[in-house]
Amino acid sequence: MNYIDTNVILSYLNKRDVNYHKAFKLWSIKEQKVISEVTLLEIRSVLARTTKLNEQEIEAYIEYLPETGVKIAEGDLYEIFRRAPEVAFKLKMKMLDTLHIAACLEINAGSFTTLDHGFIEKSKVISEFGITIVWE
Repeated sequence: MNYIDTNVILSYLNKRDVNYHKAFKLWSIKEQKVISEVTLLEIRSVLARTTKLNEQEIEAYIEYLPETGVKIAEGDLYEIFRRAPEVAFKLKMKMLDTLHIAACLEINAGSFTTLDHGFIEKSKVISEFGITIVWE
């Protein structure tokens, strides 16, 4: 499974985004695309902060995601948070980034697709968890 980072989703779904073409290329990877509840929360937060979309429009955006071919994985949020401290100590990244990697572990995603250079810079350490960083 290929866990898709929030930035790839938002760039892929907005043809005017500066990273649209990179995200489009990444989206063409044939492996099953998955996201978690962490991703859904981050999408809601980003759209609420950076757009004029109202709550109903943001929820419609969320409901549309499965139509793009991405699956919302059934991960246990308790287990994601239980794994997060180990990830945090090793990666030393922001909280949501830590939770994304913990979610990958919880749902057994072997790869993490991102446009975020923070993940790319930490790819060696992340690989110690059995997760490959996919970018550009």
